[in-house]
Amino acid sequence: MVVQFCDDCGNLLDESSDDTLKCGICGKTAKNMAIHHVQVSTSENFPSRLRHRLKSNTQEVTYKTIGKGPSIDMECVKCPSREVTYAQVQLRSADEGSTIFYTCAKCGHRWQEDN
Repeated sequence: MVVQFCDDCGNLLDESSDDTLKCGICGKTAKNMAIHHVQVSTSENFPSRLRHRLKSNTQEVTYKTIGKGPSIDMECVKCPSREVTYAQVQLRSADEGSTIFYTCAKCGHRWQEDN
């Protein structure tokens, strides 16, 4: 729906299927933009503080990011290597513990541990 106002007096013009609209106050005619104008809106057109907060507090976890965490001295469960990287992620609700993903620096084996 396109809302259209008179260019001369600012009156709200009535909807019509005609090509032109006539102002009921001053009599000026204007091109009917509802027939010629299509506007598509998405959620990005309407800023929302709540939507921004939801996106900003979201953790994106991929196998690439899990393997790039800090290193610790811990034995791999698959090979004798003692260099393991880890990433701690909150996957469940805030009142539950986090999940730690481990990746062996030598063999690349991955495993997880729930806190």
